[in-house]
Amino acid sequence: MALTLAGLVAVPASVSAMDYAPAGAAPKAAAEAPQSAGDAPKPAAEAPKAQEPPPAPVLSGDPETPYTRVAHFYAAYVDVASDPGSDAAATALRAFYLTPAAQKRLADWERRNEADGVLRAQNSPTAWRVTPEGSGMGTTWSTVRLTWGEGKDRTYTYLKVTTELASGKISDISEKY
Repeated sequence: MALTLAGLVAVPASVSAMDYAPAGAAPKAAAEAPQSAGDAPKPAAEAPKAQEPPPAPVLSGDPETPYTRVAHFYAAYVDVASDPGSDAAATALRAFYLTPAAQKRLADWERRNEADGVLRAQNSPTAWRVTPEGSGMGTTWSTVRLTWGEGKDRTYTYLKVTTELASGKISDISEKY
């Protein structure tokens, strides 16, 4: 099975373009079958064509861009927070992406609230999104939207994330609204 990490989409290696043909379309082999002598050949435009698979989502980023670093942090952190027993990985991510002062403030917040300070919750979101907000005085701000639940039951929480421009490290995480 092939795995595309950028889109986190698993596609069996045996999938072909025929697997993406529109419903009711004849397979390509049938469309190219020889016709009897009495049948007039069909113009190529009328022959059913296999539909190409949709393009995989593309994610990219620049580690020098503060909001991209915030996005990288939340992508990895949500992954490890969703995996029971991954406390060591979460601690390592915090050490790499957060300033020591931010780590201390999060630990204090967690003791008071009995929840994860990075997510401001006791469980893991189903999705995340980072939006740059602006910068000044050596810092930049991003809004992190965390999605909770699926479909019509989904809700959102918003966090304000402050990043130091000099170090590229997150210096604060707080509720935005």
